[in-house]
Amino acid sequence: MKKISYLALVILGISLISCHQRSGNSGIKVDNFSTGKAGEMILAIDTAYWSTSAMKTIYGVLQQPQPAINQIEPMFDVIRCSNTDYKASFMRHRNIVQFDYNPNYAGNTYELSRNPVANPQVVIKIRGNSQDSCLALFREHQDEIVKSLYDNDIARLQNAHRKLNNAVIEKKIKEKFGLTMTVPDGYFVGREEPDFLWLCFRTPKNDRFVMIYKSPRYELTKENIIDERNRITKAYIQGAVAGAYPVVADIEGFPIAQNRQIRYHNGMEMRGLWASVRDKMGGPFYSFTQVSPDSTACLTIDGFVYAPQEEKRDYLREVESIVKSIQ
Repeated sequence: MKKISYLALVILGISLISCHQRSGNSGIKVDNFSTGKAGEMILAIDTAYWSTSAMKTIYGVLQQPQPAINQIEPMFDVIRCSNTDYKASFMRHRNIVQFDYNPNYAGNTYELSRNPVANPQVVIKIRGNSQDSCLALFREHQDEIVKSLYDNDIARLQNAHRKLNNAVIEKKIKEKFGLTMTVPDGYFVGREEPDFLWLCFRTPKNDRFVMIYKSPRYELTKENIIDERNRITKAYIQGAVAGAYPVVADIEGFPIAQNRQIRYHNGMEMRGLWASVRDKMGGPFYSFTQVSPDSTACLTIDGFVYAPQEEKRDYLREVESIVKSIQ
């Protein structure tokens, strides 16, 4: 039997879910699952207002480069439509930003709604009596807009992973590290040590990895996390060439580290690039490190990607969604 790729399994799972519909009082069959491809969003704005200024402002935010990838890829793939065309097929999309101009509006409003029509879904509506006032609202809330759309893209992946999860690996992670996570089917254990687990998903064109490791407690600083990651990868992850192993790439401005809370877990996230000692391999990674509940150790979950001939944004978000699935 030919092997089915992980991406095909996810698409199949989502398709099966979408086909499971319920009938409302109207007799029309509906379901509650949002639509849309990875990294995709709907921008509803009338053509009359799609000026050079509006395009520059809006695309400058929504299509800014995905951080910490070793090539330029936009945060979101934008599908633009007019408000007249913004109907049922678009309204069920996972991520939506809508501009509503009307000179008769008394004021200007910004509204962010979650799951108003489908799930998971973020709908942002900006209403105003002029183009300038609406663009000003967009700029004012741009950080919240990008974060909400991004987090919802991660939520889409996590929903898909829960439908096609690897219960055996999840049990191993729980027993070994005390962490409850969702790991999609297709990942396998590449290496296991007393305080280390390396999960792999390999295809002829790319590889995705998640490693989980427990270290004696240290202060959660950017430098300490980098040093510990390099120590772990040198000890446990052998490259394609003899003597090769991955390390955090020393590039100005990277990695990016900041404090983060994932559900009730407090720690430090890190986005950056990895490179190989004695080899030319490399790619992006995302990690989260926290102090263990008993305060005696540090726990790190780290996802990284190797896809030399492909775009990497969606693969990175896949491993990031696994890291962020901790309960």
